[in-house]
Amino acid sequence: MILTPDETSRRNIETGVWSRVTLDQVFRKRLAADGDDVAFRDCGASHVPGLSASLTFAEAERRIEGLAAFFASLGLKPDTVLGIHLPACADAAIIMLAALRAGMVVCPLPIYWTKKEIETAIAAAAIRGIVTASEIEADPSGELVRDVAADTFAIRFVFSVGRGAPDGLITLDDIWADLDHLGPAPEVTRRGNAADHTALLSIAAAPDDRLVVVPHSHNHLVASALAHLLEGGIAGPETILTTMHPASVATVAGAMLTAFLAGGAVAFHHGVSLEDLGEAVAAAGCDRLLLPAAFAAAADVVTAPEIAFSMVSTGLESVAPPHLARARKAVDLVTVGGTCLLPIARGADGAPGVLPIGPAHLPSRGGAGGPVFYETRVRSRQPRTGERRGERAPSELQLRGPIVPDAPWPEPTSGASGAVLGFTSDGFLRTGLLAEPSEDQTGLSIDGPVHDSVVVAGRALSASRLDALFRRHPDVADAAVFRIAGGEGPDRLGLAVVARSGRQPDYYALLDWLDAEGAGALDRPGSMIAVPEIPRAADGTVLRDTLLWKAVA
Repeated sequence: MILTPDETSRRNIETGVWSRVTLDQVFRKRLAADGDDVAFRDCGASHVPGLSASLTFAEAERRIEGLAAFFASLGLKPDTVLGIHLPACADAAIIMLAALRAGMVVCPLPIYWTKKEIETAIAAAAIRGIVTASEIEADPSGELVRDVAADTFAIRFVFSVGRGAPDGLITLDDIWADLDHLGPAPEVTRRGNAADHTALLSIAAAPDDRLVVVPHSHNHLVASALAHLLEGGIAGPETILTTMHPASVATVAGAMLTAFLAGGAVAFHHGVSLEDLGEAVAAAGCDRLLLPAAFAAAADVVTAPEIAFSMVSTGLESVAPPHLARARKAVDLVTVGGTCLLPIARGADGAPGVLPIGPAHLPSRGGAGGPVFYETRVRSRQPRTGERRGERAPSELQLRGPIVPDAPWPEPTSGASGAVLGFTSDGFLRTGLLAEPSEDQTGLSIDGPVHDSVVVAGRALSASRLDALFRRHPDVADAAVFRIAGGEGPDRLGLAVVARSGRQPDYYALLDWLDAEGAGALDRPGSMIAVPEIPRAADGTVLRDTLLWKAVA
């Protein structure tokens, strides 16, 4: 499925940033260079029973080819969307590359999502199959996804990796044990430039918390990897260890494709502690660690200074990316609310950089004669209902370029289950984020969503939706949410409640109530305070900063 406008594709190819190379071709080129090199490796303790692998490129190719043939034999046609509900692991990389070889599209499903959230994503992204595990961190993920499939007509197949898959799931371990009988994968004939076809979907959130499905073509992802390669100063083969979701843009472009283009390999680690991370980094012998920026300062202490950092953030966090105490090569990868992957190199002092104003020439925007990988601008606009208001009109950050999505995913046929990505008439992506020039006018800083939102763990949540959710609690007369900065960890959700007469809301009982309501993991408040009234401005706007001060007083 090609969504990119023809003119945009021609322009990007003329700059040399886009080409006719697909993700599968990038992998095959690395395979041809040395099939005996290790391609994918799991490091650290596995949180999926029986899941641990170390595969050379030749071994990975055999699995990819066989699994692609198996997908085709099931009738999974090109452009079918496959959801990946797995932690960071080598098996996920094999599954994604096999799906892409079969012409399919891959979509990440975060492992912390509830059944309701997964079902919403299925409708918005038109997912037809899901890959999961029997257990993830001792949670019965296989049963969860099986129940989703039972209640969702759209899901045709549920696949599982690891031991102990529940009844009703297709175990891929059995498929890989019978590769010799599967035959070769059929050739997929695509119209136009194969690299212009959609390969990966990422999922962001609209101001009203509806999901926004963001399509990325092969060219978008390869160009993002090239930008990371250049801005990160990666001059030779690197083993990149990723802790991010295996089907995220960060892992696919920032780890897998970056490593392949550099002649290196990929290691995977799904850790739950800094000790685990330090041991995994040492075991992998990695050259670069790709991790959430919120944990970079802590990881800086447990990893050797010669290991480079690629730190992923949404750009919405309440605090700037942390300074690193040790001198090491580092680059920030800003997803701009989950829509793309913009690399910004750090200086020798470890201080984070800023988004450029206007065209971004890489590396570090110093080569003005080179191609533009992305371009920024801000546009003032009058606030609408539900948008943040201030002394001046808000200025929205808009993006365009070879590593920026350039077309919306088609509206879901099942109804209004998702929102649609917005663009200006001249092709700029409307991010829905406020931005303003830095004090020294050298770049832009993101100042949060245009709409009244609360950012938790890097995701903007609709404040009005959350306020209304908590007001439904039988012990609550009024409620409002606010953000609690996490310091070196992720931000948390704070909740202020006004009790009904004669009632006293209990925090732990409220958490149980949220489970019964099917609320998402990020909807759960980290703390709750009782207040006599919710402070509001004259127009009814909740004064959320005032609530924060009440909470910390």
